Amino acid sequence: MDMGVLTLNLDFLKACDDDTRERYMREELGAEKCRVLDKYGLKFNSNLYWEKREPKYPTQEYFSYKLALKSTVIGMIFHIHRLCFAKVKYFENNWHDYEPCKYVWTERDFVRCDLYDMEAIRQKATGIVVDLRDLARMKWLKDFHAMCAYLEERLRETDIA
Repeated sequence: MDMGVLTLNLDFLKACDDDTRERYMREELGAEKCRVLDKYGLKFNSNLYWEKREPKYPTQEYFSYKLALKSTVIGMIFHIHRLCFAKVKYFENNWHDYEPCKYVWTERDFVRCDLYDMEAIRQKATGIVVDLRDLARMKWLKDFHAMCAYLEERLRETDIA
């Protein structure tokens, strides 16, 4: 994006009322990213951040206008779940091997879902499911690399078989 246009947009957005500001941003982001915002109940604020407002809890800012524009849907979801850049890049670069899924208690299993609605990631060839909450608990890069090595080894085994 041209920096002159970005500066103009930032000045324009800061001067707008809340409804106009959010409508403008949603148009720029597109339908799929807006589905993520809707799922998590995020609203655009005057600081140009997407935030979650709940009556009994402090308001929590999730990501900026700039991050929302340049990020992928996967990147937005991973950012909401507080996942690091390495995790975002790994799954974006290897997404062809994975699919979005979520746990459905009536099915007693993880089922495929739309990308915006994912709560977990399933490796297509092996059926291995990685819950986004498990990824968030992984604090050390060496642990994440070990998980990636494991997933890649299981994938190689399915290619050999």
